[in-house]
Order: sequence, then C-alpha cells, then structure tokens
Amino acid sequence: MRDRLSYIRCEDGPVLDHSLAHYGLPMNLTPQSWQRIESVGLLSALADVRGTLTAWAQSLQPGGLLMFVTLGPDSFRALALALGDAEQVCHVAGYPDMHDIGDALVGLKMTNPVMDAEWIRLTYSTPESALADLRALGGNALWGRPAGLSGRGWRARVLTALESLRRDDAITIEVELVFGHAWAAMPRSDQKSGGESAVKPVTLHPRMPKNASGSI
Repeated sequence: MRDRLSYIRCEDGPVLDHSLAHYGLPMNLTPQSWQRIESVGLLSALADVRGTLTAWAQSLQPGGLLMFVTLGPDSFRALALALGDAEQVCHVAGYPDMHDIGDALVGLKMTNPVMDAEWIRLTYSTPESALADLRALGGNALWGRPAGLSGRGWRARVLTALESLRRDDAITIEVELVFGHAWAAMPRSDQKSGGESAVKPVTLHPRMPKNASGSI
C-alpha cells in the first residue's frame, strides 16, 4: 500500500504508476484517454478527494471503468479515542465516508456507482508490533499534527494507548475498507438507446494455474 498506491491502465497499452514519489505533482492526463482506472489506497492519503475523483472522471473514455478501494472513517477510531483525538485532526487521520464518495461520483455524472464497505480486525501481540505496522502504513501525515519531533514520552503514551486496545490477549485495531466502482457516462446518442442505463457487469479473469485442468 505504501510504494504503489494507485495505477491507471489502458487496455493493451501503457501503464502509468502513481506512487508516493508523485505526491503533489500534476499528472496532466489527457481527457477521455483511459479505459480503466484502478486505485488501491490512494484516496485515504489525499486532502482533496473530490479533486482527484474529478480528474479521474475527466480522464476516462465514455463507458470507462473506475475501481478503487480506500480506508473508511471507522479505521483506527478506537486508537484516536484512546489518544484523546476524537475529531481525528491531530494524531490519527480521518478518512472519507463511502456515502460522500458515492455522492461525489453522482455529482460527476458517473453512472451506476456501487459502494460497499468491509471491516477487518488487525491483531497484535505487543504494542510495539502494532506501532511498527502503523508506521509502515504511513504514520501521521496530518497537517494539524504537533510540530517538531516527538520524544520518548509521546512514544510511551502511544504504546499505552495501543495496550488499552487489548482484548482476549491480543491488541485489536479495526480497519474499515471502502470499495467502489462506477462508469464514465456514455454520449447522449448512446443514452437514448439505453446504453447508459444498462448495468455493465464487472468480470474478473483469474489466471489458470499451470497444473490446473481446464475441464474442472
């Protein structure tokens, strides 16, 4: 999730990687030039989610597909409360709500938007291992985080907060994953023939293992 947050793919064509190294850099995508855009985790690290969704919508060809997964607002909520950051503006980041993302897609004239959420629980044996994982996920990138370097006292406070999340001999951190996909609108001539209103299935084609029989 850290070193390749998102990629944009044109069928049988070039692949444009958008990674941490590209943060703050304009992508200058040609309007209506991409058939499919897939994003894994990028939206959770951005301040202007609507701006990114707008750029994606404008870059898709008519009928093009947008698919993404991002962290939802329930992610690390218990840790934020344990650190006294109920508003999640100082120590633990807040994340976009799936309903807000869905409304944004509708506002951008994307068709047949589908949003869903799944909650997973991460468990750790020690607060140190949990802290290491949180750092690997990106740490604290909030604009409102405390200025300067944090010392041993703050580290001890974070470890104590993590320890308070221990349940049944394991530290438990809940993460909300938000999934969504939508299609770029078709031209009006296609809308009149029912092209836009027709639901387009998303078909996955897994690779067949080399030792698997095609008749199974």
